[in-house]
Amino acid sequence: MLRISKLTDYGTVVLAHLAANKRSVRSASDVANATGIAVPTVSKLLKLLARADLVISTRGANGGYQLAREAHKVSAADIIDALDGPVSI
Repeated sequence: MLRISKLTDYGTVVLAHLAANKRSVRSASDVANATGIAVPTVSKLLKLLARADLVISTRGANGGYQLAREAHKVSAADIIDALDGPVSI
């Protein structure tokens, strides 16, 4: 059985929210308000997901985050690798 961390669970929720709003750029606070996850946690998740090239970060007054690729091309393994490190079996 595979157990995922709470951070990976939250990361999946954040990515699902971004996938539902794929045409718009969302700020960390927008994502936090929509998902019910604390802003510091969402910010940490988005930084990790951006570093793993799962989301795109745009700076500036109209900046924010959006998915880097189509949602169906993001696997659970991609999310786990980005947030918990590589999985070794």
